[in-house]
Amino acid sequence: MLDLTAKQYGHEGLARVRSIDYEAYTWHVLSGPTGGIVSQADSPMGGLGVSPAFPVGGSLKTLERHEPILVDFLCVYHGYMVDTTRMFSLGKLENKWIAAYDAMRRVHDAVLEDTRPGANCQELFRKSVRLAHELGYQDSYLGPPALQTTFVAHGIGLELGEFPYLAEGHDYPLEQGMVFSLEPKVVFPGEGAIGTENTVVVTEDGYEVLTPVPDRIFEV
Repeated sequence: MLDLTAKQYGHEGLARVRSIDYEAYTWHVLSGPTGGIVSQADSPMGGLGVSPAFPVGGSLKTLERHEPILVDFLCVYHGYMVDTTRMFSLGKLENKWIAAYDAMRRVHDAVLEDTRPGANCQELFRKSVRLAHELGYQDSYLGPPALQTTFVAHGIGLELGEFPYLAEGHDYPLEQGMVFSLEPKVVFPGEGAIGTENTVVVTEDGYEVLTPVPDRIFEV
């Protein structure tokens, strides 16, 4: 239904990726423990998939009550992409998940506080890591221990994963007109994942968030 609705608005369903030997699809829905499964991609989580032939993304697992449901959806319109993650639950989540979500919102907002032309991409990433550690998520921020992804934001436009990256080693400034998807997330293996993601454009004196969906946990 999610994919069908998007296509009725012009979603093209094809994600071009700036990568070699990598296939991308445009969405995944990960619930409970499947959110804690990583993949071959440099991303916080990957999911179980529906078969060993493509072991990534949503699976045949039934959605359960009181578990985090992470929906990461990439929409493509006339070749241009926008990336969004929102959290859902059937019934109220445990306080552990609510606290983790609130922490990732704090990280998200802290990065945007310094987002403007001239801001250093590497320093924005380091700021996110410092805050996540201060909030107690050093072992789960951006992935499980030893498997944490190397960025908190990736560039997006005609390709998925273009410059800029807010990442270690990306020691260059943001420029007006650059667009990136900011996605601080935490992953607990065997339990699930939670976080947020918004697509952001760098403006003349700051930024604008392009994803209008309210940024909260949607409790059904």
